[in-house]
Amino acid sequence: MSYRKIMFRLMAIVLCISSGSAYANAGLDIIVVRHAETVTNATGVKDKRNDSMLSEVGLAQVEALTRELSGHHFDAVLVSPAERALLTIQPYLQQRKMTGIVWPEITECCWQQDRGDIKGGQLQKKHSIHLPPEMVAQFSFRDNDSSFKYANSNYADGVAQVREAVRLLKASYSNTGKTILIVTHYHAGGVLLGELLGVDRDSLPGLENARLTHLRQQPDGRFELLMINGQRY
Repeated sequence: MSYRKIMFRLMAIVLCISSGSAYANAGLDIIVVRHAETVTNATGVKDKRNDSMLSEVGLAQVEALTRELSGHHFDAVLVSPAERALLTIQPYLQQRKMTGIVWPEITECCWQQDRGDIKGGQLQKKHSIHLPPEMVAQFSFRDNDSSFKYANSNYADGVAQVREAVRLLKASYSNTGKTILIVTHYHAGGVLLGELLGVDRDSLPGLENARLTHLRQQPDGRFELLMINGQRY
């Protein structure tokens, strides 16, 4: 084999190794956003209707969020099945001609004041989720087994739900170099951040409506918080 061919082969091997290393350390960017303000958030009167409807402020937040996100590229948009979360991101998905992926693991949970021991939480399917007809074009379920809600009888069950979201996130996207948008809730989002960062959720500011929070995966697999509620951290 000629010297020139040997050098070409050595260069190809080096490039392959370099590319493999770069891919292995590509990390993952996660943008987390809490849904826009609901009538419940605005009035303090909680019922099914108020939980599902966005307030006038919330509708304005959706417009502003859609404009803000228009400058971003996301490889996937993961959305809580709650209608307030779907409504928050639907205009962006329509604008970008994208499909949001419904993840029941990031729906609201962990609101109980009595947290107790978080060990022993269980994942229990509750009932099927049916998307409103006007949303079918913008959203789809992750798979056939994800079109349901979890039954959370206590705080530990909620933590188990979010930990399942973290497990699935890492299994699907860790070290891919992708950017993922997650549309979630106040309590579930707080637990999600705590689990990803390895800290107590109470050590972090609570998620504000329709504000962006940015985490980036480091070469060692851990996540760093770069921005929370639109402010550098």
